Amino acid sequence: MKKHMKIKTIFTIGVLLFLLSSCGIEDDFIQPSHKEFLKTHKYNIGQTTLLLNDRLRKRPLKTEIWYPTEDTTKLNITTEYPFKLPPTSKDAKIISKQFPLILLSHGTGGNRISLMWLACELAANGYIVVAVDHWGNTLDNKIPENFVKVWDRPLDVSYVLDKVLDNPKFKSNIDKAKIGMAGFSLGGYTTIALAGGNLNYNLLSDFSKTKEGQKEFNIPELGDVSKFISTEIIIKGNTYYNKLKDGRISAFIAMAPAIGQGFNHEKQFENVNNTVLIIGAENDERTPTETNAKHYHELIKNTQYIELKGEVGHYIFMNEAKNGLKRAAPLIFKDDGTVNRNNIHKKISKIVIDYFEKKL
Repeated sequence: MKKHMKIKTIFTIGVLLFLLSSCGIEDDFIQPSHKEFLKTHKYNIGQTTLLLNDRLRKRPLKTEIWYPTEDTTKLNITTEYPFKLPPTSKDAKIISKQFPLILLSHGTGGNRISLMWLACELAANGYIVVAVDHWGNTLDNKIPENFVKVWDRPLDVSYVLDKVLDNPKFKSNIDKAKIGMAGFSLGGYTTIALAGGNLNYNLLSDFSKTKEGQKEFNIPELGDVSKFISTEIIIKGNTYYNKLKDGRISAFIAMAPAIGQGFNHEKQFENVNNTVLIIGAENDERTPTETNAKHYHELIKNTQYIELKGEVGHYIFMNEAKNGLKRAAPLIFKDDGTVNRNNIHKKISKIVIDYFEKKL
């Protein structure tokens, strides 16, 4: 345990250093003004943070919300991020009408900001978007057991949905009949679990012992986390937390979904009665499509599958970084020379928005 704490401390310090340093390095990115952004989008973007706490499960759940606004007088905090993002208006007043709600789930070791590029595109096109930090499985808060105790993630999303639907600032603006969900990597699994997929922890444990499984369970900053798939985890996961469907959500998108080998039979998806859109990346090095995206597609009857062709890797679904962060974390933020992350994001955004417009 001390060894893991040491690794966590060193990694967190390193992350903070490169995040801070990257903000001060010159970059070719010039953020558009609110007025310029509105020329190509329906709405400007409001952004606010909720500090939620699921006391029953002892999980603080920091949550970010993006939404349509006309108020651009508030602080634009996106200039502080080492990412290429449009301007937002912190704690701005939401437009007085109802909008569909989209929930986002980040990947392993990410955070609620990881998919902010997509959140902004959705908000600017008329959606309220909610993303939660999955406690113990985020960039600055890594608890090794939480990388395999994955039932907490769908429960996080359902808890946050409860709170947002009852939030005084947003509840009258949410169209409760139009709630969608999108997730990346382990967030892709989270999406499928909320759609009705029932994970088998025995299968997951067996896969972790294979050559391909060892690769997928080897987290760069923590090493092999499969050793935390204990007998207790398997029993709890299969007995108490194998049915995590949230019937309030009616449209689902799983991007480069992970832990597909925890499923081997169509029966595990018998409770999935809404279409699931699965987006894979041809050159996905972390969650290869054969054992994940395509595997889910073959087992789930109600799925559509789209594959991003070429040298498109796993981390294409994360924010586009400014130059400093791209140099500091090339594994995540630097793409093959044939790949333009901004162009891929535009393509994904269109796919996602078209899908939600059709399904919600």
